[in-house]
Amino acid sequence: MTDEEIQQRILDAAEECLLQAGPTARIHHLIAERAGVSRPTVYKHIGDQKAVIEALLHRELDRFLTAAQSVLARHGSLHERFIETVVYAVTYAREHALLQKILHEEPQIALPWLTTNADAVFERVVAFMSPHIKRGERDHVNAINPKIVVEWQARLAISLLITPSVTSRLDDPRKLRRYVSDLLDIGRTPVR
Repeated sequence: MTDEEIQQRILDAAEECLLQAGPTARIHHLIAERAGVSRPTVYKHIGDQKAVIEALLHRELDRFLTAAQSVLARHGSLHERFIETVVYAVTYAREHALLQKILHEEPQIALPWLTTNADAVFERVVAFMSPHIKRGERDHVNAINPKIVVEWQARLAISLLITPSVTSRLDDPRKLRRYVSDLLDIGRTPVR
């Protein structure tokens, strides 16, 4: 078995264990048992509890970005891609069992990754999204800075995800899509 296969096996086991035991449970022995490896192997390939959670975060970000490719490819204008990316990100996060468990049971673990420590996540998302934003040239928006667009999308999606009153009010993707579309149209609609 390769190192990468061992790491994935450990992360699969870690995700299952964290879903069952909770994000703050000391579970290296359970991870090792479930993955069929020794505890020292878990530490060697992943690290301590914090490293396990970080590795899961990065793996899930990779999965999210891979899945987002199809969303970005389906929509033509920058306006449509913006809306659909936000809706997709919020829906994906709301349906992610481990993220939801952490946000509800131990928000202090997840919130820094979505707010104060989000720079590394934003950098990866900006690098991934920039080519899709640059497709806006056909939308006549050559002067748009992809970093600003992506950061706005990410911050909007995070806000929609972690604000309880918004989460319950916009639980349907159609409502969420309309809400994001209305936000974007604020600058285009004359105030009366």
